[in-house]
Amino acid sequence: MPDFDFDFDFDFEVIVAGSGGGIAGAYTAAREGLSVLLVESTDQFGGTTAYSGGGGVWYPCNPALQRAGTDDTIDAALQYFHAVVGDRTPHDLQEAYVRGGAGFIEYLEQDPGFEFAPFPWPDYYGSVPGARNDGLRHTVPVPLPDQSLGRYTGLVRGPLDTERLGSPAPDLLVGGRALVGRFLAALDKLPNAICWR
Repeated sequence: MPDFDFDFDFDFEVIVAGSGGGIAGAYTAAREGLSVLLVESTDQFGGTTAYSGGGGVWYPCNPALQRAGTDDTIDAALQYFHAVVGDRTPHDLQEAYVRGGAGFIEYLEQDPGFEFAPFPWPDYYGSVPGARNDGLRHTVPVPLPDQSLGRYTGLVRGPLDTERLGSPAPDLLVGGRALVGRFLAALDKLPNAICWR
């Protein structure tokens, strides 16, 4: 384990338990100036997020998709999303998700440690109104070498076949592993954030 010693009497403004999905919240809080402690209970970072082979996010109209030339609109994406999800969740929450995703990718890409690209995957329900079959609604983090993570090299969980079958871990982080790796590298550059396991 790398040396992450710190004074346990120190006060943090934000404590995040778990480094899967919570790592995005830890990063955002630290980037916005709050002191953050990210605590992971296992010997590796990433939770089930790191198991995702694609690591993609469905955030229509985000900057990576716009660079690829999408002509998609938020209204078309909402039409599709509402048709698929229906009334299982409140429509205002559905709208917040669809409308907020592009801004989140834009926010992350303001940090040079984050880079995203289109993932050519069609919408799952291709015959539903508003669906896109060209794959220009899915986005993935650009892969990065594990050794570029400095003190976090070798500390991103997965992939699943490594853990379950004993396969050697690839040197290139892709999918969810790349996303977790990029968050760890970005957090490591922020003086007000500590990642501890």
